[in-house]
Amino acid sequence: MIASENPKGSDELKAEQIWTQVREAKKHHQSLYRRITAGNGYGEEGRDKRPVATTQPAETKDRELARLVLDGGWPSKMSGAMKFFEPAEQDKAYAVAERARVKKVAGKPLTKNEKRLVDLYKKNADGVRADWSHDGDHVVATIDGVEFWT
Repeated sequence: MIASENPKGSDELKAEQIWTQVREAKKHHQSLYRRITAGNGYGEEGRDKRPVATTQPAETKDRELARLVLDGGWPSKMSGAMKFFEPAEQDKAYAVAERARVKKVAGKPLTKNEKRLVDLYKKNADGVRADWSHDGDHVVATIDGVEFWT
């Protein structure tokens, strides 16, 4: 996951992303593997209901950081954070999806990326925030442009 989600992000970002998935796995009585893959193996976020991307193979540094976090050597600073998203990337993907929806209605062919995004990105960042706020969630912190929510 941390090789695929914000791979150039700081270790602090990656550690907190791991913690969100650990918390969610515990909440749903799942293994961490089952949580991040939705039981469907590694792949794209959203595809087969995966909550995070797991497309890139882990490098040694990723495995070392994950082991440090999971062994308790990097405690979370955001005890309530359960999910995260990157607003700038959400807005970019949403814009592509919106253009793809227009093309689709016009009967024009979609690229592979447009086909993937058209069903996955139905909200811009403000829409995601509104939905999550409506559910009673709130922003805990932002690291490297990624918002963490309860």
